[in-house]
Amino acid sequence: MLATAQAGAASPVAEYLKVTANVNNGYANTTVEEKLSNPTSSSVEDSFSFLIPEEAFVSGFSIIVDGKEYKAEVLKKEEASRKFDTAASEGRTAGLLETKGKHLFSYALNFEPGQSIIVKLTYEQALKKNLREYELVQSLESESPADHLTVTVNIDSENPLTRLEAPNFPAAKVKYLSSNSGQVVYETNSLPTSELRVVFETANPPLGGNMLFYDDGGQEYMMHIFSPSVEDLGTSPLNKEIIFVLDKSGSMRGYKIAQVKEAFGKIIKDLPPEDHFNIISFDTTVKSYSETLMEESPEEKSKAVEFVNSLEANGNTNINEALLKALRMFSSGSERVPIIVFLTDGLPTEGVVSPYAIRQNLKDANIADVSIFSVAFGINDESNYHFLKAMSLENYGTAEWFSPDNGSDKIGSFYETISTPLITDMNFSYSEGTSEIVSTGKKNLFAGSDAIILGKYNPETKNILAEISATTRTGDKVFSKEFPVRPKNANAFIPRVWAYTTINSLLDRIEVEGESEPLVSEVTNLALEFGFVTPYTSLFVELPEKTNPYPAEAENKGFVEETTQGTGTEKPAVKDETSADNSMSSPFSAQSEPASGQSKSYSGESAASSSSYRNSGATQSAKYDGAAGSSQHNGAAGTAGKEKTPGFEMVPALGGFFGTAVLFRNKMKARKKMKARKK
Repeated sequence: MLATAQAGAASPVAEYLKVTANVNNGYANTTVEEKLSNPTSSSVEDSFSFLIPEEAFVSGFSIIVDGKEYKAEVLKKEEASRKFDTAASEGRTAGLLETKGKHLFSYALNFEPGQSIIVKLTYEQALKKNLREYELVQSLESESPADHLTVTVNIDSENPLTRLEAPNFPAAKVKYLSSNSGQVVYETNSLPTSELRVVFETANPPLGGNMLFYDDGGQEYMMHIFSPSVEDLGTSPLNKEIIFVLDKSGSMRGYKIAQVKEAFGKIIKDLPPEDHFNIISFDTTVKSYSETLMEESPEEKSKAVEFVNSLEANGNTNINEALLKALRMFSSGSERVPIIVFLTDGLPTEGVVSPYAIRQNLKDANIADVSIFSVAFGINDESNYHFLKAMSLENYGTAEWFSPDNGSDKIGSFYETISTPLITDMNFSYSEGTSEIVSTGKKNLFAGSDAIILGKYNPETKNILAEISATTRTGDKVFSKEFPVRPKNANAFIPRVWAYTTINSLLDRIEVEGESEPLVSEVTNLALEFGFVTPYTSLFVELPEKTNPYPAEAENKGFVEETTQGTGTEKPAVKDETSADNSMSSPFSAQSEPASGQSKSYSGESAASSSSYRNSGATQSAKYDGAAGSSQHNGAAGTAGKEKTPGFEMVPALGGFFGTAVLFRNKMKARKKMKARKK
């Protein structure tokens, strides 16, 4: 979190900042808690902001004022907006949190003299397993240091925890609590200038995987973890046919093209024996290193690196022709895994420029089922990123966003995660009695990664048979294993992982197919049931009225504050008002969860972009604890009479690309107009 004080004005003091991340079998629940105090004899207003990972869903927000906790509730977006407008028009302080993409969360607070406020935010995410390890990344930069910082990361796993460390943070205390759990604790009285990374590995499950079970009061959930190693399969990885399609249009000039040359020069040099490859560059026109896929050899790789190093950035962006040329080089009869790595920094501006026409052309041409992995390299246009993401999802791949800063390392790290395919054409099936199955996996499984499959099962089910059909280097295989159903309370996080994964899957479908009433309704209903903020749900919170109906002016805050006179007779609704002390406890009992991180997660990169904002803050992946696994985040409605509380506004976080807007308004503009008319 970061305070942004008005020039020449007093600022509140951050007494402590506490980040708690609980990671249970790769699912993280993070709570960020900060205590802010106004030590002066006059009222103070200030704004604060922090980033959360792009893939995370906010699931809780509350503030504690004068020993009472006010929790926000998740509502349909339209309902939350109506409640907010009603509260604001009646002069009551209310807040609305809406997600707009990349998660920059901002809010403003008015402090009474000598008053303290505790703010809590909770968000959840599924961490990605890449190259055998999970990584949590916590941004700790701030222009307004807290007096005390505590970061606690709790790790629990079904499989033994084999490695846990916090690289480059020697002051962090690492403890192995059991064979399957560990903890990292970092405390300081001054905020560090670098991000805190927590890296951990677990032992691979048996060849057929692990299956975990939970009984949620009559609704049963299962979680199947499938992560075979090369040793488990008894064979070497699959060879691949890979084409690198590189943008060299005019906007790539300078630092960007230099980073591309460095990254792909290394990638080409490291291609393993028996891989086939090619390089296609494009601007206004399209040029390839070879007219056919070439088998890896020292001579071919040397020539290919020379081709990459000769690229000069100029011209327009002919995406359609470049990708079609690449797809035509693949044959559907090949035994190698077909992959395209596509890098661009802009919208199509040459040839076919309609994103929808390009997507259709690629689907029609992709007869070899090629996986297209897109790298959005420093793209500032959100609609362009959505185009690349939809295009990749339609073609068995994913899209990742990277800033050009240290771009070569980021591209190289991402490529490493998809460079070694172990299994392709995966298909999961389960015995009768299972339903609503959803998976994190794609058609290919790469070395050091996993596929997580979640679903529901009937209460009377005693055993579940899992069958995974797939292709390995030695041919088609079926991996079969029967699991006895044994629900455990420790697996209370599973329903939320199921809901999180299902919502993400539905949002991906919306990305590809467009919005439809059934898809939007399904996302909305699940988000309301489990308490997630999505594009169709929002967080709404309301506080009792201030004694002083005129909140402090908020010039230069980047938001509009408006106020109208209330009747003075209402008792404003307060969501889940509870007694709370000023301790550093979590808003949920026995909490353990993760934060979908982009942590290091490559699609994340949201933390990496924090340097482009004046306010950066706590960004982390965390873990989810069973006790918080129910959908109690919404809390219970309550009421409160008028009492003296600080003004509390949320401000639009105009962070640019993928910005998240958090809107707290108190209709001051309307009041100013009324006063002007009276004059």
